[in-house]
Amino acid sequence: MISRVDMDAQVDLTGLNLVERELLRLGVMQSGGSKDEVARLLEFDDRSALRADVDRLAGLVASGGPMSRRDCRRVLLATELAFASETLGCSRDWSADTGFADRDTIAVLRTIQEKIAGIVHGSDDRATDVAPQLQPAWSPISMDADDEYWTPFHRRFDFRPGMHSGRPAIAEPVPSVTVDLGPIFAARSHPEFAAGARAVNSLTLLALVRMFEPDTSLVVLDWQHQTHRFWPDRLACQPDPQWQTEVFPNGDYYIFLTEDMSTGTFGHPWEQTLCVFGEPLVSALVPLLTSWLPIKRTNR
Repeated sequence: MISRVDMDAQVDLTGLNLVERELLRLGVMQSGGSKDEVARLLEFDDRSALRADVDRLAGLVASGGPMSRRDCRRVLLATELAFASETLGCSRDWSADTGFADRDTIAVLRTIQEKIAGIVHGSDDRATDVAPQLQPAWSPISMDADDEYWTPFHRRFDFRPGMHSGRPAIAEPVPSVTVDLGPIFAARSHPEFAAGARAVNSLTLLALVRMFEPDTSLVVLDWQHQTHRFWPDRLACQPDPQWQTEVFPNGDYYIFLTEDMSTGTFGHPWEQTLCVFGEPLVSALVPLLTSWLPIKRTNR
């Protein structure tokens, strides 16, 4: 007896990366002007019903969240038709309309098909369970509780805020290594600068995840702005990680601290440095950064 596939079951598409989701989103958007034949293939009554649902489908794909197996089939088939069919899609205009060259589209689409074909056909039972809701990586600390962290930080590190580029803004502890971020700030273009800043954030996240047990939180201070509690392992598991405060000090003093303030990072935007202090963070993070950035100071 052939079992019936539940097309309304929610499926997990977090295995798709940003490029793959963007290709599917564009494919769905291209189907907005499709013929009635396409609408019926996508299980709509007519093209008017399809056009009315295009934004919802595109939003589901872009969010990376779960969707029904029926909607998953719709977005995949819509993209396949839009790209490959001149009769039912827009194959000759695909590259001009989406920015994806044919060669790149084929490679990305084939990867998508390999990842979700089992989901679409119902043969991948593991994918029919909705992924557990990801816990937030950031939680704001009320302004009333700010002094519980800023006051001991000032006292312990002799924090001397000010727009000074010629000296440290804290008494850098032992052990610590201060990394020179000048090469990133001196980037020749904005993309080069953005890539360097993102690399510092990502490498720090990698080091934090390696050294801390899951569900360990840090305190994040942003001078004259909102203080947060931060869980590195949660951010690492998010499909599109968002930093409320970055490690890379692009505009202000950004400070990441363990609860006892023995370990963390201090970003100095005017000196253009990142001080990494406390073990095992110094051993975990400094080699990752100094493989491509110079050392400014060392306190061992």
